[in-house]
Amino acid sequence: LGGSEWAHVVHGHLGGRPPTVDLEAERALADVLIEAADQGLLDAAHDLSEGGLAQALVESCLRYGYGVSVELPADLDPFVALFSESTARALVSVTPEHAERLLALCAGHGIPCTRIGTVEETGDDARLSVDGHFEIPLAEVRAAWTATLPALFEDA
Repeated sequence: LGGSEWAHVVHGHLGGRPPTVDLEAERALADVLIEAADQGLLDAAHDLSEGGLAQALVESCLRYGYGVSVELPADLDPFVALFSESTARALVSVTPEHAERLLALCAGHGIPCTRIGTVEETGDDARLSVDGHFEIPLAEVRAAWTATLPALFEDA
């Protein structure tokens, strides 16, 4: 998590060793995303760079207004799973009928692919939920998101 957004925000530290970029993995991921988009397989896609999976989930939920229910892989530390900024990763959303085609496309390019959750309802009951770690109404997430910059400049 060295050089990550989490380290910067929580510890005021923007040093350390950022993840090593694997250009071949980046190219393979780009190829998969382009082919999946061309085939109409993707409903949405978001990189997992700044802020990691947690940030991508928040931005995706707020952009489209859908809640999400996520189960993190059991073999990963939840903190690392949520905040790692490792390269060559993306969060994608596909309809159930396209899931097998996306898995096959990823396998064909040597890209690991893990189903981590489902897109849920929109509206007043929409929530961002991560399997026993937290569940937050989207209205609360949106309020915190939109209040950040005004709060920063209030005393300026």
